[in-house]
Amino acid sequence: MESLEFTPFMLVVLFLAFLVISYFMGMMIHAAWMYDDHPKMKRNSRIAWVLCMAAGTGITGWLFAYGYYVNF
Repeated sequence: MESLEFTPFMLVVLFLAFLVISYFMGMMIHAAWMYDDHPKMKRNSRIAWVLCMAAGTGITGWLFAYGYYVNF
C-alpha cells in the first residue's frame, strides 16, 4: 500500500484551519477598511463585508500555497 502525503484527517484539519484563518484575516481587513473614512461606503455594507472576506481568503490561500510549495 502506498503512503499518502496527506491523510483524510490532515485534510480536514487543513481545511478548517484555512477557513478560520481566512475569516479572521477578512475581519482584520474589514476593521482596517471600515474605520477609515469612506464617504461612499456605509458602515454595515454587505458588499464591503464580502469584498473583505474574499480578500482574506485570497491572502490566506496564497499563504497556504506559498508555505506548501516553498518547503518542497
